[in-house]
Amino acid sequence: MSQEIKYTTDGKKVIVVGNLNSQEKIVQEIFMVNGNEIPSGENFVVKSLHDAPAISWKESKLKELESRYEKDKKYWDFKIENLNRDKRIVYDSLSARVKWLRNIAKEPREAELKKVINQIADFLSDSEKWVFVRDYTAWHLQQFNENGVNSLFDRYESSYGSKRFDSMRLLSLFGRSDGSLVFRINDYSDGSGSDKDVVFFKSKEEALTFIQQEFEQIKKYSSYDLENAKKFDLKIDQEKLNVYNESKKASIEKQVKELEDRLIILNKDLNNIK
Repeated sequence: MSQEIKYTTDGKKVIVVGNLNSQEKIVQEIFMVNGNEIPSGENFVVKSLHDAPAISWKESKLKELESRYEKDKKYWDFKIENLNRDKRIVYDSLSARVKWLRNIAKEPREAELKKVINQIADFLSDSEKWVFVRDYTAWHLQQFNENGVNSLFDRYESSYGSKRFDSMRLLSLFGRSDGSLVFRINDYSDGSGSDKDVVFFKSKEEALTFIQQEFEQIKKYSSYDLENAKKFDLKIDQEKLNVYNESKKASIEKQVKELEDRLIILNKDLNNIK
């Protein structure tokens, strides 16, 4: 005869032992022992039993609230994370500007401002002038002529083969966080796109002296730096060159080793096929 399994109002799983009277039943609680359900303990009397575990209205509402809380928490955590990210971006931007203003206030840099004003005056005059542009990987130097600054970039072409730039682009004066000032030229005439540092000189010799000084500030050579050095016949630091050559050599040796190991594996596969 199968045993009758029921559940008490407080959630206990019990086995019905017998009837005490028409309203009360004698039951024994079921416990989990080594993964098995086993009736154990003293018998006790209950007035009401349920066919399934009973959940009170309070418990049901608590589970509903917990579910809503977890869902709302994820939503608001996401919103807060986005707000904090935007706040960091704004803070970093404002911080750089405040730092620049503090440096300007602390040190007016009258000589630098005078230099910039003189550069603008030279730029607008009919005197000889040279323009140096610092690209991401390459440096360019060109005499400013009737074609204007635009001719500095006529080497760049679009994927359609036509000239990428066909009008005078925006030349702007920017302040760095250390308080210094620098001219930059944008990719497009409306000021959009990336920008590149631009420096004006009265002669080619003056420009080459500046380029050499900038080259000497490089702490570690790259292949692009050496290409620029060759392009402008710059004096190369032998110690930095040795470091570059050793790094290049190590990189090539690593690639050779990887290719040799790959060749061994391919030869084994080939022999297996044969």
